[in-house]
Formats: sequence, structure tokens, C-alpha cells
Amino acid sequence: MPTVRGLAIMSRLEYFETKYGVDKYKEFLKKISTEEVNFSLQPVDGAHIYSDRILARIDQILLEEYLNNDMNEFLKLGKWSADNFIYRYFSLYVENSQPHEFLDQYARLRDYLIGSGEMTTRVIDKNHVNVAIDYGQTIPKSICLSEQGFLEGGLEQCGARNIKIKETVCASESDTFTCHFEISFDHS
Repeated sequence: MPTVRGLAIMSRLEYFETKYGVDKYKEFLKKISTEEVNFSLQPVDGAHIYSDRILARIDQILLEEYLNNDMNEFLKLGKWSADNFIYRYFSLYVENSQPHEFLDQYARLRDYLIGSGEMTTRVIDKNHVNVAIDYGQTIPKSICLSEQGFLEGGLEQCGARNIKIKETVCASESDTFTCHFEISFDHS
């Protein structure tokens, strides 16, 4: 994940502003700004490619200064992002209640939307899917957790219920550079 698209950064900034309000948001923009990018003066461009170090910095500041070192908050952030993102890009799968098709399309569009990680899906049966995301490097745990929250939220919007995501390998903890998820859900 040497680079990431602005959409991934925007989701964190929008989540932060919604959760903490405009005044803390302005303060946060100053904290996350670097010599490379001054977020206080330059809005994030969703299509622009940023260094992955910026996303890692944002997550670290979020975790330590605002989320009380609660890593599970990144699951909530991912789900929140899905709730605010999925319909814009995947309305066909939401309207037609197609969770498998959502996952496949998300894997195909990932480079354009996220800009990092190659995602593959393998359908086990109508209620079970294995997902692998190869980042090509070790990632912060926050990214893995926000991915899980995003997948859960997206699947839910596409008609899946009783979603369970079991992480079997994490790119934050292994040298495989890949996250593996076993996903089960109910779908009519």
C-alpha cells in the first residue's frame, strides 16, 4: 500500500467531522498536516493519489488522541464509510439485493476507489465467501479493521444479514502482506 486514493482519506476526515464537529475538525486538520500536504489549506481530492504514510499518520493520531486507543473504533469508521459511500458507487447491487455481486465489483474497482490492495473473492456457497486483500506490504491494524467494517456495511446494504467476518490472516501481523477474511451471512 505505498499509495492510497483521496477517497480513503476523505472517509476518515468526514467521519471525524461528523463525530467531533467543525471546531475539532479544524484542529485535527492542522495535526495531520505535513510538509507534503497541508490539509488546512488544501482540500483532499478524492481521485488524487497520496502516500500511504499520510493515511497511517491520520490513523495513528485518531487512535492516540481521539479514540482512546480503542482499535475497534476503526470497525465503526469502516461501517460508517460504507453507509455513506456504497449507494453512490454500488446502487445497482443495493437496489437488487446482490451482496456477492457487490463484493466482485468492489474487487474490480478497488484500484480506482481505494488505490491500494488487490482484492480477490472466492464464493464457497451462497452464504459464505472468502476475501483476500494483498497490500504488498505490512499495514497498520487500523486499515484492516476499517476494511472489515466497510465490507460488513456494504454487504448489509446489499441485502446480507447476520454478517460474520472472521479474520484468518492479517497483513498487520504477518509477512504475507495479505488480509484473509472468511465471511458468512444470510441472504434470501
